[in-house]
Amino acid sequence: MSSLHDTAAEWFARLHAPDCSDQERQNFKIWYHKSSAQAQAYDLVSTIWQASGASRVSSGQSASDVIPSNLSRRKIITGAVALAVGSLAVLPNPAEATIRVTGTGQQKKFTISRALTILLDSDSSVAAREQNNILDLLYGQAEITSRLMGNRNTVEIDQWKISLSSGNFNFSKSSLKSSITVLKGRAALAHPAMGGVQALVEGERATILPDNRLLIDRPSLDDILAWRSGRLSFRNTPLSEAADEMNRYARRKLEISASAANLRISGFYHFGQNETFARLLENFLPVRATFGQTIEIVKL
Repeated sequence: MSSLHDTAAEWFARLHAPDCSDQERQNFKIWYHKSSAQAQAYDLVSTIWQASGASRVSSGQSASDVIPSNLSRRKIITGAVALAVGSLAVLPNPAEATIRVTGTGQQKKFTISRALTILLDSDSSVAAREQNNILDLLYGQAEITSRLMGNRNTVEIDQWKISLSSGNFNFSKSSLKSSITVLKGRAALAHPAMGGVQALVEGERATILPDNRLLIDRPSLDDILAWRSGRLSFRNTPLSEAADEMNRYARRKLEISASAANLRISGFYHFGQNETFARLLENFLPVRATFGQTIEIVKL
């Protein structure tokens, strides 16, 4: 059972209680923004109901605006725990979407349909609408194999829609940025604010920033696929971003202070060993690691 998803579900239920106080809402904001893992856990609980038949979200509304008032805390917690401990959770309306989830340290392969296969990385989740060959990357990372069989294959990241040819593609999404790398084939990105589409060819990567700007480059594919062999590659990466990635593979999380967030690191690092990673940081960066329930990294 994931205590993080339990806590997220408890917050979700509390925020929709009629007696939720202003102080509780402020405490929630503090909790939500404390770490990307907590934000992702809460967003997943909210997304379940957005993607399901339990609620319909119109333009300008969040899922939390339209949660039925009679939805019990126990039902929300049950759904969140099912997602946290299982690799597959069926939503209230199975025709809408199916949520597929991996826990910390898990990598699993799923066949979504004859047209789509995914290798889902540690602590990652997608919502799959098999009938329409549409995947919604909720958080984490996945390698997607696409086969065109009449209908267009699409991956959605927030408001972005990425159309895929036959081929292989690496997708990632965090609170800091999202990206798609074309390993083989072609892709086209579209957004409501764009006048057209952004085409990607083999070897290109599109990075989507929080303000929806796109950065296009050609990364080393060895770097992109390092996660398949138990490593992560960083190239002059801010420490805050590196920690965000490393935390998906470890139960003991790294917490980077604001003073250390913009320090840069490069190289390949084995994941799932945050204690070792923190000791390495102390050797080549001006930082100190404090080991408690989490690992706090501060600049000297």
